[in-house]
Amino acid sequence: MNHKRHATSGFSPRNHFNPLVLFKKKSIPEVLPNFYVGKWNFTDELSGKVHLLEVNATLKILIDGRKLPGKITKLDDKELIFIDKYGYQLRLDATEKHPVSLFDEADNRVYPIVKIDN
Repeated sequence: MNHKRHATSGFSPRNHFNPLVLFKKKSIPEVLPNFYVGKWNFTDELSGKVHLLEVNATLKILIDGRKLPGKITKLDDKELIFIDKYGYQLRLDATEKHPVSLFDEADNRVYPIVKIDN
């Protein structure tokens, strides 16, 4: 009987690749951004000015009709986080799939928001 011994480095594809992982169902949280889509008013208490916040169907953020440059970094049923071109955070907070306030990091203020019926 001639038995050959194979030198192994400790690496075996069998130990590092599981083909069943390819078929594993991915856990994707159900994100329904639709409840963030809409128009809201919020009031700057310092100036007394009422502003319009809009989140359009493509999730672009507009304030007083002007699109804010930046990107959404988080979106779930509790908050939508938008980082503007200066690195400041705008956060829409939601309860029970209903946006209730806007946090503006640049001003370090929270604004209650009121939905505008279309």
